[in-house]
Amino acid sequence: MSLLVLLMGLCVGILVGLFGIGGGLVLVPALVYLLGMEQHMAQGTSLFILLPPLGIGALVAYWKRGYVDLRVGILCALGMLLGSYAGSLIAMPIGSMQLKGAFGCFLMISAALLWRKTRQQPAAPDLQSFTVTSSPPSLLWQLGILAVAGVCGIAAGLFGAGGGVLLVPFLGLLFDFEQLHAQGTSLIALVPPTGALAVLSYWHAGKVSGHIGLLLMPGIFLGGIAGSRLADMLQPRKMRQIFAAVILALGAWEAYSGWFS
Repeated sequence: MSLLVLLMGLCVGILVGLFGIGGGLVLVPALVYLLGMEQHMAQGTSLFILLPPLGIGALVAYWKRGYVDLRVGILCALGMLLGSYAGSLIAMPIGSMQLKGAFGCFLMISAALLWRKTRQQPAAPDLQSFTVTSSPPSLLWQLGILAVAGVCGIAAGLFGAGGGVLLVPFLGLLFDFEQLHAQGTSLIALVPPTGALAVLSYWHAGKVSGHIGLLLMPGIFLGGIAGSRLADMLQPRKMRQIFAAVILALGAWEAYSGWFS
C-alpha cells in the first residue's frame, strides 16, 4: 500500500511538472479511483497535500524576471484564503455522489482552459507594457481582484483543487494581465498556505487522511522536478492538448457517474 502511494505521488508530480497544472486536478481522481477514497476525503487530503510551498522555486524565478505584482498577489492570496474556507463549508453538506458530479464539471471547465492555453501563441513579453503597478489602482479595481480570487478560492475549497487553473486565465481575461505576469502573480496566492482554513474545515469533519497525504508529498515534490525537466526537453504542446482531452473525458465520466449512475 505504501509503495503504491509513493509511486502514485511520483506520477502525479511528473504530470504537474510536465503540464504545468495544479495537483488537485490529478490528485482527487487518483485518490478516488486508485485508493478508493470517498469524494470528500479525497478533496480534503488533496488540499492537505497542497499546503506546503512546493512552488516557491517557481515564484522566485518569476520574481527575478519581473513577472510578479506583489500588491495584486496579496489581494489574490486574501481572496483565496477566505474563498477556500467558504468553499469547504459549502462542500460538507453536499452528498458524495452529487459532489463527485460537480467535480466532474469542474474538471471539464479546467480542461477547456488548459486547451485554450495550448492554442495561444506565446509572444515575447514586453515588461514596459505592463503598467498595473505604475499607478495606484482604484478601490473598485482592487475589490474586483479580491472578488475574482475569492471565487477561485471557493472552487478550490469546494473541489479540493488549487485555484490557479482558474485564477491565471481570469487575471488575463478580466484584468488584462499578460500570461507570464498572471502566472507569476498567481503564485503569491498559491505558494503560501492559503488553503489552511479549508484544510482545517475538512480535518474537523474527519475528511483528511494525514498519513496518505504525508506519503504522497515526497513523490509529488520529486516528480514535479522530473516533470519540469521533461517539459524542457519535450516541449509538450501537443501532449498538453492530449492531456486536456483526457481531463475532459475524465470530467464527463465523473459527472455522469456522480449524477446519473
